[in-house]
Amino acid sequence: MHETAETTSGKVSPLVERVQAPCGVCGSSEREPFHSFSDVVRCLDCGALYVSPRPSSAAIERFYSQAGHYDHWDREPGRKAMWRRRVQRLLRLCPGGRLLDVGTGQGDFGAAAREHFAFEGTEISSEGVRMARERHGLTVHHGDLLDLDLPRGHYDVITLWHVLEHVPEPRLVVERCHALLKPGGVFAVAVPNTDYNLNLSKKLLASAAGFALGRSFSREVGFPRLLLESSEEEIHLTHFTLSTLGWLLRSKGFEVCERGLDDYSADNSPRARYKHHKDNLFFQITGFASSPAIFAAGRKPAP
Repeated sequence: MHETAETTSGKVSPLVERVQAPCGVCGSSEREPFHSFSDVVRCLDCGALYVSPRPSSAAIERFYSQAGHYDHWDREPGRKAMWRRRVQRLLRLCPGGRLLDVGTGQGDFGAAAREHFAFEGTEISSEGVRMARERHGLTVHHGDLLDLDLPRGHYDVITLWHVLEHVPEPRLVVERCHALLKPGGVFAVAVPNTDYNLNLSKKLLASAAGFALGRSFSREVGFPRLLLESSEEEIHLTHFTLSTLGWLLRSKGFEVCERGLDDYSADNSPRARYKHHKDNLFFQITGFASSPAIFAAGRKPAP
């Protein structure tokens, strides 16, 4: 199905190959619109928020394979420190072994992780695969995880750093990762935090108040439509909270062993580091994730 949609600039942008989709968390097709100016719906069975109709898998692969798609990452010098912090977090859960990073992009995480793990990655973007191999000499499998012939029960750790929200079928990806892990293996995932990014009531009130004072009403409250018009646009197909993320891991056989905030920021200024530690302390005291990104880890039970 081919559609067009009006962009925020008033231009018309083609949305190719959009397809109706069931909930990627539980598989149900029972849903209701979330709000009128978005393509996000709410699952009536599990409560997850997801995009439907959404761009097809082929359209998403073409989008991420554009030359220069990852260039903006190179303009963020703090990303190397961010990847090192994530590696240290993994080492507290697993001291080494075989690591598979799903959706490895241009391979910057692999460059940091291979000091401690035997690293492999997967990536649907041909541009990402090229950069990971040429820049870092990494072993990267080109293709969708669900289509790749990888060995079952082979890996000690599988990671998805802000990838699960992009895939069409999160529950199938988590199920596949469970099969690929050794007994006792760790599945670690970070995603954007819907509880933070949405906070819809406050944003709606603030936007309405601004409109009453003569400012334009924001139609980007919550989630903008996926237009695929900018190379830096993020294709978030499912919007997770700590609750829905934990439910998904448990439903696929994992024992959740850690949940919290993802130390996602490429900003290494003292102010940014202070904010992360403050948010983390607030989470430990209250259990509420007041940060833009969340993290959960599950362990595959031993037989």
